[in-house]
Amino acid sequence: MKKPLPSFLHHPLAREITLAIVIKLLVIVAIFYAFFDGRAVHPDADAVAERLANPQQHARQ
Repeated sequence: MKKPLPSFLHHPLAREITLAIVIKLLVIVAIFYAFFDGRAVHPDADAVAERLANPQQHARQ
């Protein structure tokens, strides 16, 4: 049995706007998890100091 639509979704424009908002929220969530999925690099202080002291050496690798 199908549930009836809420009253605000009876208008076609309201349905399109709701669908656009849902799609945009899904895209935002996908982008968020693409960048913040827990695989971040946690460098130590010695590695950062070495990279800052010798930037050309690390650029060639």
